[in-house]
Amino acid sequence: MRPRLKGISWERVGDELRLVYDPRDQLLLADPDGTVEKLVGLLSEGGRTVAELADELSLDVADVRDAVAAFDAERLLEDGDRLDRLEPPDAERYFSNLAFFESFSTLDRSREDLQRRLRESHVLVLGTGGLNSNTIPHLAGLGVGAMTLLDRDAVEPRNFARQYLYRTEDIGARKVERAAAWVRAFDPAVQVEWVEADVAGPEQLVELIRRVRPDVVASGIDRPKNIDLWVNEACVRNGVPFVRGGMSVTTGTVWSVNPGVSACRACVPADPSNPADFPDPDDPVIAGAIAATRLFVSRPQPNRGIGPVAGLLGAFGAFEVLRYLTGFEPPAYAGRPLDIDFAHGCATSQTEWPRDPACAVCGGR
Repeated sequence: MRPRLKGISWERVGDELRLVYDPRDQLLLADPDGTVEKLVGLLSEGGRTVAELADELSLDVADVRDAVAAFDAERLLEDGDRLDRLEPPDAERYFSNLAFFESFSTLDRSREDLQRRLRESHVLVLGTGGLNSNTIPHLAGLGVGAMTLLDRDAVEPRNFARQYLYRTEDIGARKVERAAAWVRAFDPAVQVEWVEADVAGPEQLVELIRRVRPDVVASGIDRPKNIDLWVNEACVRNGVPFVRGGMSVTTGTVWSVNPGVSACRACVPADPSNPADFPDPDDPVIAGAIAATRLFVSRPQPNRGIGPVAGLLGAFGAFEVLRYLTGFEPPAYAGRPLDIDFAHGCATSQTEWPRDPACAVCGGR
C-alpha cells in the first residue's frame, strides 16, 4: 500500500495546518513543528509505503501508520497501488465518474475500484418507457457493463414528451429493441440483451432473474395493478435488490427494497383500494382515504409524466442503483420512499415502511 493524498489544498495558519477538499468542510490540525505539513507533502507526491514515509520523516512506523489511518478516516487518501490501472480510453471515458468517486474512495477502495464494480455489474431493467428510458442512459454513462431490458410496447408519438431514447422514425417499432440499439450505439462495450414480453406473474420474474442473474433490478412497469408486489416477491426470493419509481398526479416517488435488510413492498400498510385489508375500515380517516381512492380509480387516469418529471425520477432511480452496485454509500430509499411534490416546488419528504414480522414474502427479515 502506498497512500496518496487526494486533490487537497492546504495552508499554514500559525501553528495549525488547514486542509480543504470540499469547501463546505475543512480540517484544522495542530502542527507546531511542521511535521504534519511534511507528511502531507509526501502523501501528495505519493509512491511511498508507510515504512518509507516514516523513514523520511524520522518517525516511528506505528506513529505514521496511525496518522495515515486518521487521514483515511477523513476520506483524504487513496492507495496509489490501486490507481492508474485503467486503460487510457476508459480513463478518458469515465473521467467525470472517477472525479466523483474520488470523494467517496478510501485506502480500501479507490475511485477506479468503484468504476470497475460498475463495469462488472448487470442490471435488469423492467420497462423501457417513461421512467427507465431516462434511467437507461444514466446507467450506460456510469459504465454499467451489462443490461437486460424487458418491455412489451411499441413506440408511439405520445411517448416523445418524456422518452428521449426514441426518434420519429422509430414509431411503430418495439421499444425494447430500439432501447437496446441505443445502448449499443452509445457504448458498444456494454453487453445488452432485450426481451419482448409482458409480465404475467411473479414466477415469470423469478425465472428471468435466475436466468440473467442481475445485481439489481430497476423496475418502471406500471401495469397490471399487482406488478410491484410481483417484482418484490421475485427479487426477495432471489435476494436481489430492486429500485422503483413512479408518479401519481402531482407526486413522484422513488423507493427500493434491499432483501434481508429493509422492509419489502409486501410489508407496506394496507392499500386504500382494498378496504378488506384494514382492520377498521369504518374509522373516519381510513374511510375517507378509501372513498377518495375509490373515486380516483373510477375514471381512467392519463399519464402525467412530462419530461422533467420522468428525468428527475429516472435520475433519482439511477442514483439508487449506483448505491447498490458500488456501495459508495448505503441505499437511501430502501424501505424509505422519497416523495417529490411537484405541486410545491419539488419539495421532498421521506417516510419509513415498518418491517412486518408476519410478512408472507420476507417474514420481516
